[in-house]
Amino acid sequence: MSYLEPIALEPLEPLEEETAPTGVVGRRALSVLRGSPAWRLLVAGSVAAAFVLVAAAAFVLPVIEARLLSRFVALGVALLGLQFVVGRAGQLSLCHGVFVGIGSYSATIAASNYGWPVLAGLAIAPLFGFLAGCIVGLLALRIRATYLGPVTLSVAVVFPMFVKRFAWFTGGSGGLPLLRQMTPPSWLGIGDTQPYLWNHLVIVAVAVLALVVARNVVLSPVGLAVQAVAENPLSASTSGINVRRMRVVAYGWGAAFGALGGGLLVIDTPVVGADSYDLFRSLGYYAAVTVGGAASMMGAVFGAALLIGVPWLTDTYSLRAPPNLILGTLLVGAILVAPEGLAVAARNYVSGLVDLHHPEAEAAAREDGDAKHFAPRHSDPTDLTDPTDRTGPTGAIGAIGAIGLTDRVRPGVEAADPDAHYRAPDEHPDEPNA
Repeated sequence: MSYLEPIALEPLEPLEEETAPTGVVGRRALSVLRGSPAWRLLVAGSVAAAFVLVAAAAFVLPVIEARLLSRFVALGVALLGLQFVVGRAGQLSLCHGVFVGIGSYSATIAASNYGWPVLAGLAIAPLFGFLAGCIVGLLALRIRATYLGPVTLSVAVVFPMFVKRFAWFTGGSGGLPLLRQMTPPSWLGIGDTQPYLWNHLVIVAVAVLALVVARNVVLSPVGLAVQAVAENPLSASTSGINVRRMRVVAYGWGAAFGALGGGLLVIDTPVVGADSYDLFRSLGYYAAVTVGGAASMMGAVFGAALLIGVPWLTDTYSLRAPPNLILGTLLVGAILVAPEGLAVAARNYVSGLVDLHHPEAEAAAREDGDAKHFAPRHSDPTDLTDPTDRTGPTGAIGAIGAIGLTDRVRPGVEAADPDAHYRAPDEHPDEPNA
């Protein structure tokens, strides 16, 4: 007679709290639901506090440091455009200094040659930058990947020569001064001996507006379409997105922010010359965004801090190492230590203090019993973008369909066959130039 012998089972020990998954709610110092009012208040409060601190710092710093702070803010706006082109659109641009120079010349020529107010010249700078960016963006239609680098590099080489060729209009190598200045209001109490303070406040105010516009562009249907093209041009094309148009528009928006930053730079330094935006300036901008982190809008802030802070440190402490050598060393070191940029490294550090979680992901994890789903894939408290996860290969395309930008499939493509290799007759997004 056979029987089953009972086996004594020992009770399982409860899971210790410190070994729980890092994404589980309540395991960190602060738990915030991403997209909730608390999260929006945290982000808005942090950004507002940062801008108030930057605006007030100019009133207590010496003149040189206060003006450097103004250049830091203006340069951050300019690098926002390069971050959009490289990080969001996935394009290679080594001529961003040209767009910044176009913005500086547009604002200066409008004010000095035609007598426009400084703010009016600043307003038209992004328009000329957008036009120039679309012209350069036409090169990205047939030239892809590394082949686009030498082409944009040649644009950066030609720009100073073009400015010198029309020296009667641009000032040439001698530079074109900004003859008009902004007058501060009398109620502010800023005297004529401190015009840099009013310039600083205007630069900070425009930077706040640029940051809001940049965030809205990223979250707009156009921004999502640009990101979808960068992730998978073929899938974006089959989803009804005009790949050619989005690539041109991406360069246009990036150049517009660069030109706006150039107009802000000339407000602080009221002279612009042909050699101010040469090839090395464009390469420095690209290196700064790479070190700062092209995947996040905060990468532009870190990059601007490096471009302004390194020369200031070398001059203040009489360091014998040239600034370019220090920047190159930081670039190599950042690639080794933080390949995705300093902004991503800062995000990871902040993520250890603030837990940003998604209720849908946590509910699915509880149903599946898989604790790894508790951790959201996109938890970036330093990035001011939408809480929706778009980091996957089809994330942006799915977001586009969710907001109703497109819900159609191109003729000739079967919806049930996601691997259909179809390209429209006039669009070859992945085919390099013959």
